[in-house]
Amino acid sequence: MKNKSLNTMSSQTFEYQLKSMCPNITPEEVARRKKNEEAGAIIAFFAIICFLILFPVVFYLLPEDRPHFEIKIVSMDFTAEPNNKSSTQQSHYIPLVSARWDLLIRVPGELVGNDICLQGSLQASFLYKNVSLVTSSIQSYNELELGTPQLLSVSAVATGEDLSGAIGKEIMESIKERNEVQFGSRLSLTDCREETKKGTVSYECDEAKLRFDHLGSDQIKATALGDHPTCIIKE
Repeated sequence: MKNKSLNTMSSQTFEYQLKSMCPNITPEEVARRKKNEEAGAIIAFFAIICFLILFPVVFYLLPEDRPHFEIKIVSMDFTAEPNNKSSTQQSHYIPLVSARWDLLIRVPGELVGNDICLQGSLQASFLYKNVSLVTSSIQSYNELELGTPQLLSVSAVATGEDLSGAIGKEIMESIKERNEVQFGSRLSLTDCREETKKGTVSYECDEAKLRFDHLGSDQIKATALGDHPTCIIKE
């Protein structure tokens, strides 16, 4: 009874306001506008309900704006064997018989167990001026500690054939002229992110500057110096 009285008062108030604004309005026009007003209120009510239901769903489906934690190169060592018997020495260019890269990386604890699996594999490629020189074999790792920073190592060996031609010549000229060389690297690790199905996650690393500390006739060695290069995820 009380609700009916309230509805009657609300209806009378609506009619009073309408007639005060439009004194010549007909009863039929009042009824029509009243019906439109009620329909609009019902539509607005259901729109609010739909918004309240759908908003959490849409928010959940949106990709998370998570910070991208960086992997850091702790050390990179380069060891090469020059071919001192090659006839190309006459042109002041000593080709390489083989070369080896030893890489040590630090994976931040935020990635361990979330993006990168506690047990999986690691593979690295080494580049000179964005040209790929060699890719390591797939090397396994296991028993990483959840949420704890981890050190992982990977090595790759290139043959004289891999380092022949203009690239090998440029590397040796850099060693001879500046006593240093820069190598880039790319990493591939087992992916544990729920939203991806690729199986591996790739990282692209800044170039590491290596200074040669041993330039013997049988072997040359270089070690990374300066700031630790960072590796960011490559989607």
